[in-house]
Amino acid sequence: MIALIVGLFAWLWATVRPAVEVDVMTQVQPSSLPSNTGTWFVVGTCDLGRTDRPISVTSITEFVNKCGNRQSYSVLYDALDTFFREGGSQAYVGRVVGPAAIQGSANINDSGAAVSLVAHALGAGASSTNIQVKILAGSQGGSTYVVQVLLNGAVVEQSSDLFTQADAVTWAAAYSNLVYFTIGASANNPQTGGAAVALSAGADDRSNITDTQWLNALNLFTKDFGPGQVSAPGRTTTNGFNQLLDHAANNFRTALLDAPDTPTSATLTAISTATNANEQYGGLFAPWCVVPGVIPGTTRSVPPSAFVAGAIARNDPVNGVGAPAAGNRGISQFVTGITQPAWDDTTRDTLNTAGVNVIRVIAGQVKIFGWRSLANPNIAPAWVNLGTVRYLQNLSSRAWRTGQQYLFQLIDGQGQTISRYVAALTALLLADWNSGQIFGQASGDAFSIDAGPTVNTPTTISQNQLIANIAVRPSPMAELVVIKITNVPITQAV
Repeated sequence: MIALIVGLFAWLWATVRPAVEVDVMTQVQPSSLPSNTGTWFVVGTCDLGRTDRPISVTSITEFVNKCGNRQSYSVLYDALDTFFREGGSQAYVGRVVGPAAIQGSANINDSGAAVSLVAHALGAGASSTNIQVKILAGSQGGSTYVVQVLLNGAVVEQSSDLFTQADAVTWAAAYSNLVYFTIGASANNPQTGGAAVALSAGADDRSNITDTQWLNALNLFTKDFGPGQVSAPGRTTTNGFNQLLDHAANNFRTALLDAPDTPTSATLTAISTATNANEQYGGLFAPWCVVPGVIPGTTRSVPPSAFVAGAIARNDPVNGVGAPAAGNRGISQFVTGITQPAWDDTTRDTLNTAGVNVIRVIAGQVKIFGWRSLANPNIAPAWVNLGTVRYLQNLSSRAWRTGQQYLFQLIDGQGQTISRYVAALTALLLADWNSGQIFGQASGDAFSIDAGPTVNTPTTISQNQLIANIAVRPSPMAELVVIKITNVPITQAV
């Protein structure tokens, strides 16, 4: 096992030293793991789509093709629409369905009317009737065939030439986002040239969704998908918040939590001050946002996490993961207003102190006007800055990927492997120091790495461990800007 300890030594509060331990399992991961810190991981209900793994979407059009049209019972479409319009480019959807969800299916017959293949919807729900399967002749006459998958009559997926029934099973497993196949009673290939066959109606059982199903969808986002933000847009329950915070802590991510859509500040502060062991790994945002409707002249209310996730995705490549997507960096490109009356300065200060990040309208511009985590400033002041949290989560993810390169390498007695390990970690941190993500006049003031003989002892090495202790000083943010103006009489020099 490779264990890497990331210790936070904040320069403002040097006595507070929390730590994040990254435990890497003895399983080789792909050498090129995702590293887009603007990725948004979202769980929610939708009309169709698979439930066995995350659904990758890079546009609202792709969401519709894979997850269905906008539904009145869900804010997921509106949230993702806002995310992409605010600058987001990559999202993963974890679809939530009820415990008794049913998948639609359709028999695909051979030329003798026996069942050659059975097409099954990858996701449960009545909208599986919108999925059709059509079998075309292949390029080699009667010896091959082609499968088309249609959604609402439009072809969205098509195979290459297939030779056997098993080829259809293999193709769908690898490439289809809507169906999978099983082999029927017949040993013959499906008949070509017939009409498209619609799948039967399933049921998503959404009225019986519980915390268990929400957690199941969240658990689809394993650590291997890389860093980013995680949300359940519009879900404002305590259990929902706790699930997101726990997920963020364990998967190198940051939870963006949607506060209830209420003008009552006491309700928001009660939520933000509730205790969770992983509270520092998330930020709470309020109020909800107003965006243009899908019909001209109308509007929609969307959870604030969508706006925040989009702003993060837009800002990270330019300013770095530690820089707040707030203030002038948090001006909306799509949101036109907020759903609640503006809070006065005293109330906003109370909310900010409690860890509620307020979205404001200033001079006609909608801005994110807070960047705090839910960490208690009296107990864990070094974790209050949400930028610090995001930086450390990203550093943990990058260090984990670096650690993968040394998994199963021999630890030689000359210290060559340890030296290469330290050099690789140093390269990560030097880049962070050069970009201003960590604080120090010199690099040695910003971070340190200890993998020497007091850390990698004969005992730890004999236990097959390679260890590095990293201490970093994330750069703080300017949450209060002070300007002092002196009125100097004309008889005095300035």
